[in-house]
Amino acid sequence: MVPNSPSQANTRKATTLLGRFKQNRDGVTAVEFGLVAAPFLAFALGIIAVGLQFFTINTLDQAVEKASRKIRTGQAQRANMTLGDFKNLVCESGGYYLQKDCNNIFIHVQNSGDWADITPTACANNGEMTTQANTTGAISDSAGGGSQVVLVTVCYDWLMPLSLPYLQYLLMRPADGIPLVSGGSLIQSVATFRSENF
Repeated sequence: MVPNSPSQANTRKATTLLGRFKQNRDGVTAVEFGLVAAPFLAFALGIIAVGLQFFTINTLDQAVEKASRKIRTGQAQRANMTLGDFKNLVCESGGYYLQKDCNNIFIHVQNSGDWADITPTACANNGEMTTQANTTGAISDSAGGGSQVVLVTVCYDWLMPLSLPYLQYLLMRPADGIPLVSGGSLIQSVATFRSENF
């Protein structure tokens, strides 16, 4: 019998190791999870972020509708509310979710005698949020009296996308396409109505 050469022994050893490696299934699940974990996590966080955005939009819409009813019925005008008071009412109507971030909410209220004469206010200009009018002024100066067409525009600089920066490109942008300087996402809610004849 001819003794095995060292190269033959090494080849046989490598073949044996390779065969055992192919047959070993112990780490397959860990490797597969490692391959899909990052995309799965990004997808799951994306779904959560979009869900939070829809929740925020719905909360803001409901708060604006509820607070605007005070203007529509004349309660805000009779109570001599200021724009600052109305802003606080919007934040309170949105519950804790909006109250904690009320500094990033801007209110614009305007009135006209005719539907055709009222134009919406832009919430952002060149990436900057348009600030609201004098918050100490009476709401009746902006909302007018009875039987007026009133446009309430609420602009919210939602800063949640800063927590997940890759979502900044997926979430809403201002109409001019310029990102907000703050890095947040612009959420806008509008209520248009004719006030009651109070």
